[in-house]
Amino acid sequence: MEALFGSFAILIKISLFILWILVPIFIFLISKHVKEMRDMARESKFAVKELNANIKYLKRKLYEEKDEQDGSTL
Repeated sequence: MEALFGSFAILIKISLFILWILVPIFIFLISKHVKEMRDMARESKFAVKELNANIKYLKRKLYEEKDEQDGSTL
């Protein structure tokens, strides 16, 4: 019975050692991935703002051209 308990204790120690090694690695990898996702979201938000500004400019330009054409036909 003691041999069974001793081998069980060794297995628990080995598993704790493996977890002690792997958990910080996983935490590092997850935090790195989260930072990349945050940076990507920030870049896409900037791109969307830029596209919205371009759309507003083009709409304004289109309406100005329409107004000039309507004014010249009268």
